[in-house]
Amino acid sequence: MIDAKLLREVQFFADLTDTEVAAIAPIVNKKSFKTGETVFKESEDGQSLFIIRKGEVKACKTAPDGELFTLTIMKDGDIFGEMSFLDGRPRSATIVAVSDLDTYIIDKNDFETLVDANPRIIYKLLRNIVFTIHSIVRGMNSRYIEMINYMWGRKRG
Repeated sequence: MIDAKLLREVQFFADLTDTEVAAIAPIVNKKSFKTGETVFKESEDGQSLFIIRKGEVKACKTAPDGELFTLTIMKDGDIFGEMSFLDGRPRSATIVAVSDLDTYIIDKNDFETLVDANPRIIYKLLRNIVFTIHSIVRGMNSRYIEMINYMWGRKRG
């Protein structure tokens, strides 16, 4: 269990009231990782949501030759593992600590114990997860358009 005051310092929990933070604190755990350590691997089972308290990670996909290809870097306050947390499917990427890393972890089963008694908390946290996913998709769309414009420009030139 994490001290509710510590959760207050993390943007992911910023819109929760003190009472709501106190209600969720018992299901939040802390875990640290060393630089270069793998948090989880692509295609592994896992249903935990990770919130970066301090540090950086890279999300990677495995190339056909086995090499890891970095998709993005995430830092303090960012979340990862949200897709498996929501849909229960295997992890879609490998997450590796780029620096020493402190995370908060919420397990899906623990989270679901709060649903009936605390629907407002669940709504707020799911909204924050959706905003994160939306931001990722917007970034991907922008990079896709840049790539198309670059390719179109090269073909015409």
